[in-house]
Amino acid sequence: MSWQILIDIGGTATKVCVATSGRIVHRTEFASFKPQPFDNRTADLCRSLGTWLASMDETLLHPSFVLIGTAGVWGRVERQSYLNAFTDAWLTYVDVNMPRCSVLSDMELSMFAAFGNNTGLLLIAGTGSIAAQGSAGGTITRCGGWGPRIDDAGSGLLIGKEALRAVARMLDGRGASTLLVRPVAAYLRCSETDTETLSAALRSANTDGAARLAQAVLQYAEEADEVAQDIRHAAASALAELVVPLIRQSHEPPTEICLHGSLFVNEAFTRCFGAELKKVAPTMTCSVLTSMMDNVALRLQSSTGEL
Repeated sequence: MSWQILIDIGGTATKVCVATSGRIVHRTEFASFKPQPFDNRTADLCRSLGTWLASMDETLLHPSFVLIGTAGVWGRVERQSYLNAFTDAWLTYVDVNMPRCSVLSDMELSMFAAFGNNTGLLLIAGTGSIAAQGSAGGTITRCGGWGPRIDDAGSGLLIGKEALRAVARMLDGRGASTLLVRPVAAYLRCSETDTETLSAALRSANTDGAARLAQAVLQYAEEADEVAQDIRHAAASALAELVVPLIRQSHEPPTEICLHGSLFVNEAFTRCFGAELKKVAPTMTCSVLTSMMDNVALRLQSSTGEL
């Protein structure tokens, strides 16, 4: 029996699946092994991967194909560099034989799941954000995806940072009172009622993991917290703006956009985004990509899904 290993490396987690005949038979999730400027994290990934596969069935250590979609890798040179490092790590920590392997960006993996090798418009909003339009020639045009230090419009990380700012403004008396003080205090590991400790924690807060606050913001928005609703609205609007340049540049403007990412799991946020999208693209409709890795497994089996 032929096995494929499917790996999706995001900013928050690494999802791994074993597939055969277009069907996923095993799944697990690790911490994020997103490549860093001076550490591609392939050794960490393959150590975890080898241990997990061997714990189930040692035959799984010999797949016919490995497909990796990872954040932090985009161009041809980056993909080749990552593939070389992954090959070395696989041979060291998994198996002495290297299967056929393809490396894509996480966005390209999502596009493959949504459209196979066909064209389409995709918007991803999770820890980060990016919009992308595929063309008939295989070229992908993107908007956004600049990363947290420059611009991750409407992303989970941006929503989380806005929650931290909202609580800081509330403590100053510059901003409205908000129940977001509860998840923010929990994120900073202090009491919401101890304003002195909370203020000190905010001043020294590490915002790298602030995307964990995004779902709390969306929950409080549904519970009518006005500050949370304002943050939700601003994020949805910023994501809609990502789509506009791609529509303008397209020779045949798309009529549908596929949505993917943890923010679109929240139905209220998806509706909010749809309302903002109607303002800039009145005729466009939305669909949400669910069960992404299941779609990837099916695409690999289809005539239009060969890599």
